Amino acid sequence: MFDTMRNDNPARDRLSHHPAQMPATGTPVAERPAIFPRLPLDETYRLNETQVLKGSTSHPMEIVSDGKADHLLYVFVLSGVIECGNTRSRLASLIPGGCTGAIINDPATSLKLTKGCRWLAFQIPLSLLRNQFGLWSGQFCFHEPRFAAVADFRRHAVSSLYRTINLLLFRKGEGETPPLVMSYEQLLIAQLYASAPHNLCHGDRSTRQPCPRQLRRAEEFIRNNLYAPVTVDHIAGAAGCSTRTLQRIFRHFRDATPIQTLSHYRIAEAHDLIKMGKARTVTDVASSLQFSNPARFAATYREIYGQKPSIDLRAHLRAAAERATPV
Repeated sequence: MFDTMRNDNPARDRLSHHPAQMPATGTPVAERPAIFPRLPLDETYRLNETQVLKGSTSHPMEIVSDGKADHLLYVFVLSGVIECGNTRSRLASLIPGGCTGAIINDPATSLKLTKGCRWLAFQIPLSLLRNQFGLWSGQFCFHEPRFAAVADFRRHAVSSLYRTINLLLFRKGEGETPPLVMSYEQLLIAQLYASAPHNLCHGDRSTRQPCPRQLRRAEEFIRNNLYAPVTVDHIAGAAGCSTRTLQRIFRHFRDATPIQTLSHYRIAEAHDLIKMGKARTVTDVASSLQFSNPARFAATYREIYGQKPSIDLRAHLRAAAERATPV
């Protein structure tokens, strides 16, 4: 029913000093158990691109993000309190026992956990979450998600996600196969989309018409070819329809042309590269994503994200340098 979105592309990894490594499906977490170093973990379970985590503290702890800003942690606090702060804005929010909250590993994010804090969490890459939520809602998602806190998750619809996480940890390792693990992951993402009060996308997907298969094929082709020269004829060929039909479908379901949609995906990919530390210069990013005019790329980026890509790039490079400098 649901399709996980992928964008495995060697061109993206060439922009990075540390190319991403694909995890082994359905195996215990090895190389990166959580987005916050030193986060105390009692159990971990890697699905495909997501992870289920369980942790507790024996004493108060303060933890800083790894600064990559590429994952979201949706947390169920069972006891104690998790305080999530931002060192730039100096704002903080509390997630007490019985409540849920969403945490993004922004470079300025820090966590404070009280003694005896116990929690469960679902960790998901932002790019995967944005693609899936965009597919199901029928709208492309540029921005990071904003999830409202749930005061009593056991009395809220999001309890279904909590129960599934518990079940997966209990049954971990029982008859795992890649298709089964993929189904678990899709179920968790679907429950997060259906039950958690988020505003990543607007509109009620139940009032929308189902996306035609030509649109799904076209967008899958777009996502898999962000770094390649692509024309509307290429997209129509992958969708299995004429260019005129493709234009009509995109106007009706996306309120944009196929090329505009391609540009939107590429801008979002550029934003992710910058925030994940996989970009050296703005020109390199623009060129790799097939933007022939760097000035136009920068203007579109600023229109969507509120500031020039060069400013975002300098901020993340500076944060990376500060983390690498020994105290």
